[in-house]
Amino acid sequence: MAEIMRLRLTLFMLAALSFVCCRPSILDDIQPKENDTPEQTEPTTDPKPGDVLWEEHFDLFTEDGGPDIQSDDFRNDVQNPLSHVEFKSTEWKTVASSHVCSNDYIRQKNIGDWVYLFRCREYVGCLGCGINDRGKRGIAQSPMLSAIEEVSDLRVSFRVKTVEGFTDDLGFRVMLCGIIRAVTLDGKPLEVNTVHDGLEHALCFSAGQLKDGWHSITVDIEKATNGTMLQWCGNSTSTTLVHGFWLDDIVVTRISDMERAPRNLRVLFWNIQNGMWSDQPYQFSNFRKFIQKYDPDVCVWCEAQSIYKDHSTDKKAPVDWYFPSHWQGFAKAYGHKYAAIGGYRLYAEDYYPQVITSKYPIKTLLKITETEQYIDTATFTHSGKPESYMPVAHGAGVFEVDVDGVRINFVTLHLWPHAYSYYAKFVIKKTNYDSAQSKGGNAQREAEIKYICAQSIFNPAFKGAENWLMMGDFNTRSRIDNWHYGLPEDSPFLSSHDYILQQTPYKDIIGLEYPGHFFATRTWADDAAGNTPPRYDFMYASPAMLSRVKNAMILNERWTNMVWERSNYYNSSDHRPILVDFAL
Repeated sequence: MAEIMRLRLTLFMLAALSFVCCRPSILDDIQPKENDTPEQTEPTTDPKPGDVLWEEHFDLFTEDGGPDIQSDDFRNDVQNPLSHVEFKSTEWKTVASSHVCSNDYIRQKNIGDWVYLFRCREYVGCLGCGINDRGKRGIAQSPMLSAIEEVSDLRVSFRVKTVEGFTDDLGFRVMLCGIIRAVTLDGKPLEVNTVHDGLEHALCFSAGQLKDGWHSITVDIEKATNGTMLQWCGNSTSTTLVHGFWLDDIVVTRISDMERAPRNLRVLFWNIQNGMWSDQPYQFSNFRKFIQKYDPDVCVWCEAQSIYKDHSTDKKAPVDWYFPSHWQGFAKAYGHKYAAIGGYRLYAEDYYPQVITSKYPIKTLLKITETEQYIDTATFTHSGKPESYMPVAHGAGVFEVDVDGVRINFVTLHLWPHAYSYYAKFVIKKTNYDSAQSKGGNAQREAEIKYICAQSIFNPAFKGAENWLMMGDFNTRSRIDNWHYGLPEDSPFLSSHDYILQQTPYKDIIGLEYPGHFFATRTWADDAAGNTPPRYDFMYASPAMLSRVKNAMILNERWTNMVWERSNYYNSSDHRPILVDFAL
C-alpha cells in the first residue's frame, strides 16, 4: 500500500510539473479571446497648473520651545529604510508611529504624517529645527506628496530663518523622486550646481546667504511623484557647528503634469522580484492598480514567475505557481490583450523568465536560452559541462510589437546576478571557485550580453529593422555612472555595458536624458565594486527609437518605495521601474 501511495504521489507531481512547464499557453505567445474587454475605471477630475498640492504654515504651533517630538536616537528609533546593505527595517515610519511626545500632541498639531521631525520643536507659527541642541542638527522631512496623481513638475516655496551664529549650510533635499531644475533666494535666481545622486537631489544654502532674518526660497522640481518628499536640515553632522533654523510657510504647487505625445507609446519595465511576491498575499491587486495608474502600452517584467509562499522564503509546489501560467488573465485585468514569455530554462532549474504584455499584437521572433547547439532540454543535465559552458542563464527574448503599423523589436533580458560563474554554481557547485573580484560573474554576464546582441540586433534575420529597444536587469554597472562609483577605468565590472556602448548602436535612455545625474534602481549591492545602491536596470534604444523619446524616468513612487521584509526580499520589489514615453 505504501508503494502504491508513493507511486500516486510521484505521478501527481509529474502531472503538476507538466501542467506548468509544457502547456502551450505558458511557453508560446498568449493570445486573447475575441470578446475580452479591459476593466473600466471611473474618470477623474483633471488637475490644473497652480493647484496647491500640499502646504504647512504651522498655524497650530502656539508656543515657543514645545516638547521634543521624536527620540534623539535616530538610527534605532526614527530612521527609515535607506536601501543599503547595512540598514534594513520592516517598517516605514512617520511621526505618528515614531515619537516621544504624547499621541494627543501629535493629533492636536496635525503632524503625524511627517516622515521626520527629528530634533524639531514647536515655535509660535513656525517649526524650529536643531534649536539649542548643542551642536546637533535637526531634520524635518515632509510627508510623501500623495496629492500627485501620476508625474508632475512642482514649485516649492518656503521661508527660513537661521539662529544667531549659524555656521552650517542649510540643506534642502528632494527625496526619492524629482530633479531640481531652478531655485530662487529672495527673488533672485541661483545656479543649480548639484546633481541627483542615488535617491536624492540636494541643494545647500550657505550661512552667509541666510543671515539677517527671514528669507524666501522657491525650488522648481521636475518629475515628482506621490512618493516625493522634501527635507530640510543642517547639512553637516559636525558637533562643532551651529545648525539651528526656523521653517515656515511651505507651499507645494503644481506647475504641470507629464504629458504624452499625441501618438504615444508608453513602455514600463520592472524587475518584480519573484513574480511580485510582495503583493501575492493580496491577489496582486496593488500591482494591478499601479499598472493601471500609469497606463503603459507595453510592459516588460523580469522575474515573472511566482516561486515562494506568501511572506516566506519557502518555495511553492509547481502546481501552485500563479505566474507565468496566469499572465494572460492578469494582463487582461490591466488592459493588455497580448502577452508572451521569453526564453525559459525551467529544465535547468531556472525560475526567472521575462514576460512582455501589450495593448498591441506581439510576435515572438526568438527565444534565447542556450549558447550551444544541440542541447537536448528533455534530458538536460549540468553534469559534465565544461567551464566554457555559459548559457543565457535567465533566458532572453526578441519580440515584435506592431503599434498601428510601426513595428518595434523588443529585446528582454536578465543577466546573471552572482559574483561567481554559472559553471561554479551549477556544474562544480563551488561558488568560491571564481568569485574573487566577481571574476566568474563578470565573464558570464559579458558572454551573455554578447550572445544576446548577436542573436538580436546583429542577427542577419532582422537586417533592416531600425526600431529596437533592449531592456532588463543587467546586474552590473555602467561606465556612464562611474563618476558615482569611482571604479578603476579598466574595471571588469564595467565590461558588459562597455560592450553595448562601444560595439552596438544602442544608447542608454536614462543616461542621456539626465547627463551627470545618477539614479539607483536596486536596493543594494555587496560585491568587490562596493555596497552602495547601484543602477542595474536599463532601457537601451536604437538611434531611431532614441529620437522618439518624449519622457523617461526611474519611477520612484509611494508604492514602489522599497521596504525590507525578510532575507533579500522587499516590498514592493528590490528594484525600481523604468518608464519611457515615445512619440511615434
